[in-house]
Amino acid sequence: MAKQVGNGRRTRGAVAHIALLALITTAGCAVQSEMTSLWKDPSFTSGPMHNVLVVALRKDPVRRRMWEDAFVSELGARGLTATSSYQLFPEAPPDTLEMTEAVQRNGYDAVLVSIRLPNQTTSTYVPGEVRREMVTTQNFYGIFHTYWRDVQDPGHTETDEVTLVQTDVWATGVRGRLIWSGTLRTLESVSNHTVETAVSKHILPELEKQGLIAKKK
Repeated sequence: MAKQVGNGRRTRGAVAHIALLALITTAGCAVQSEMTSLWKDPSFTSGPMHNVLVVALRKDPVRRRMWEDAFVSELGARGLTATSSYQLFPEAPPDTLEMTEAVQRNGYDAVLVSIRLPNQTTSTYVPGEVRREMVTTQNFYGIFHTYWRDVQDPGHTETDEVTLVQTDVWATGVRGRLIWSGTLRTLESVSNHTVETAVSKHILPELEKQGLIAKKK
């Protein structure tokens, strides 16, 4: 009976160890992105948008198309009619006058503007730690001895480049006005995959919460 109890304890210990490793691995793989500086016009009560012009203010024409396509795709999945500005203005993002004319011509009830802000650099100090190290030595007679010793690892500073992407939503109406704004902070490189994730998992869910767009079908 005692032997069975011992085996049970070892089994539970192994399970706990595996669970701990899984937790650590999951935490390490978490996407380090968050929405900040969230704001909505409290007086805006017109309900969800239906026809949206999407404008990504990027100098790089490929980046501009990546962001606009991601927004158009995700807005379409929520039942909205959305148009990429590069379809109307392929050479460069439209200026204020050009956007106004496009709104009047095509009846957009909102304009979503994506702006890449300057990157921020953050530094975090990671303190050192003491770890156990096995050391094996050989004496004069050729006999090996093994023992454990404490080794102090020094602390270090980790520097991260934070990407900032601001999204503004303007209601057109009689007089255009800003109704929502939010900024995505992310440590992820802005590739095509991460752009789609940023839009679908971080930015648009905040617009859903505020009732500005319908939920994804």
